[in-house]
Formats: sequence, structure tokens, C-alpha cells
Amino acid sequence: MDKVLEITSNDHIIMINKLCKRILGHPEILGRIIKGFIKEAKDVFLEEIIDDDILK
Repeated sequence: MDKVLEITSNDHIIMINKLCKRILGHPEILGRIIKGFIKEAKDVFLEEIIDDDILK
């Protein structure tokens, strides 16, 4: 039974990891995170952050 729980737990972790990567890979979401948490990007327009080559 412990082995089943371990496999299920590992599958959950892998699934959550993949979903987080998909969310963070979305340019608009990543742009909002950058704008909210990086001091240098505070005064930059969100569209400018999203259109930047770094996010592509």
C-alpha cells in the first residue's frame, strides 16, 4: 500500500510541476509576475515586457 501511495504522490508532483511550467510559460502571466516583483520593471508597460524577446 505504501508503494501505491508513493507512486500516486510522485505522479501528483510531476503533474503539478508540468502545470506550473505551462502557467509560467505564458507570456502575459510571466510579464505580470516580472512587473510585480522586479523593481526595474515597475515603470515599464506590461505590453513592452510581454513583447520583449526574453519571454519568447
